[in-house]
Amino acid sequence: MSHTTLTELLKHRATIRKYTHQDIDQTLLDELLEMAARTQTMGNLQLYSVVVTRSEEGKQRLLPIHFNQPMVGEAPVVLTICADFRRVTRWCQERQASPGYDNMLSFMNAASDALLYTQTLSTLAEAKGLGVCYLGTTIYQCKALIDQLHLPQLVMPIATLTLGWPAEKPSLSDRLPLEGFVHNEVYQDYTAEIIDRIYTPKEQLPENQHFVAINEKQTLAQVFTDLRYRKSDNEVLSDALLTALTRQGFLKEEVEVRPTELDCDVVRFQNKKEKWVAFVGLKDGRPYEIFTGLMDDEEGIVLPKSVTNGKIIKSKNPDGTTRYDFQFKNRRGYKTTVEGLSGKFNKEYWNYAKLISGILRYHMPLKNVLHLVGSLSLDDENINTWKVGVERALKKYLPDYNESTENEDNN
Repeated sequence: MSHTTLTELLKHRATIRKYTHQDIDQTLLDELLEMAARTQTMGNLQLYSVVVTRSEEGKQRLLPIHFNQPMVGEAPVVLTICADFRRVTRWCQERQASPGYDNMLSFMNAASDALLYTQTLSTLAEAKGLGVCYLGTTIYQCKALIDQLHLPQLVMPIATLTLGWPAEKPSLSDRLPLEGFVHNEVYQDYTAEIIDRIYTPKEQLPENQHFVAINEKQTLAQVFTDLRYRKSDNEVLSDALLTALTRQGFLKEEVEVRPTELDCDVVRFQNKKEKWVAFVGLKDGRPYEIFTGLMDDEEGIVLPKSVTNGKIIKSKNPDGTTRYDFQFKNRRGYKTTVEGLSGKFNKEYWNYAKLISGILRYHMPLKNVLHLVGSLSLDDENINTWKVGVERALKKYLPDYNESTENEDNN
């Protein structure tokens, strides 16, 4: 393809979502798939595989995975391009080499290879007069695609293309000006003035203004943040992606091992006029575990008022069971240890504390932990009081926590 032809092709290219009933000859498809393999690849390893779906049954199974977008069922061919370190790993294993590609770096290299191949294949197909639609739903629905396409470990779906002869000639989508994405020498951060300059033409397009109006929003940006790509959806889908990467062997399943000693804050508060205390174990500055209950002198929780921090130490009893001790220094620098916190609080409090601590240890965002604790529906009034105590102790670690307001609520 000449430079002029390629330039004209890209200048006028558009996504095609409607196709004629004409099939794609297998010889042509094989030619495109083979030619695309001349694209760039890391270490000449070609870290990608392509799953070709031609059958009506196969396309109908893919249809709901891709949110029932019509082109998935109507296109003659659907291609799922995968990041693939399985093949290279098996090659190494069969050749007395020791592969080490079950990690995030390897996934990123394979994903880059897969996307480069996808782009080259798309351009080659369009040069032959075919229409192409790139489906972003592939990453959203990676787990379902893994199951449907029987993808083994070290293989992850990255992109999907629907391919067929165009039955439409859509208008071209708008694009940002060069200033919007090219940075000379170093990255130049975007000022309000630059944002106005590069996005105002997009916002003033009649179709985008109509888009804003029918969605009852004030700006085009709100359509994206509130409707199309919402924060809550992104977080759920991100968790699903991490789960899939773990399942496929690119991430190691996290096994949290509690340190023997943790820094600890002592948080005192009043709960229904009763004096309560919480021991909040900290790791890297964030709550990692929490034990809380009544400040009961008879049970041995006697702390000077000056004690606001210390350490929670995981210790072994003579019979091999585990206990948690709280150790602090008094004003003269001498260490005092309150042994067996688990035996000094209500047994039910302790069991629930272990549940909440387990969630904290695996890095659930603190706001989500508080929401979870607050949503617990418990019959026993004492346990509900404990629940409120946990919430009040943990709220102190939120950036926007207002201590004066909280103190008013507690008294």
